[in-house]
Amino acid sequence: MYYWFMLFLAIITEVASTSFMKMASDSSPALGYTMMVIFISISCFFLSLAVRRIPLAIAYAMWEGVGLLLISLMSWYFFDEVFSNTKLIAITLLITGMVVMNWGEKLSEKKALEEKEL
Repeated sequence: MYYWFMLFLAIITEVASTSFMKMASDSSPALGYTMMVIFISISCFFLSLAVRRIPLAIAYAMWEGVGLLLISLMSWYFFDEVFSNTKLIAITLLITGMVVMNWGEKLSEKKALEEKEL
């Protein structure tokens, strides 16, 4: 559970970093870039802790996928960006892909465990 919490922190800090990227491009470049670098560094640190036990493909897909979902929602809510039907379809496909990847990983682990027992 610890490693999944580290992944959660990596996702949250990545979303914060991207939000500061928007600040850097709009109103306060110095503060925005500084905070962006700090938060993306923290995010990579947490991600590196998470991949100690979570397979890299799963952790990275979750980091990017959930991050993309949250960033899309934040950009719609806070920055009044358009949340089109195309984005909704893409996010649905993204979530479906993450679920299938996790499901496939669980099946692989189960199969490997069964083969070990033989």
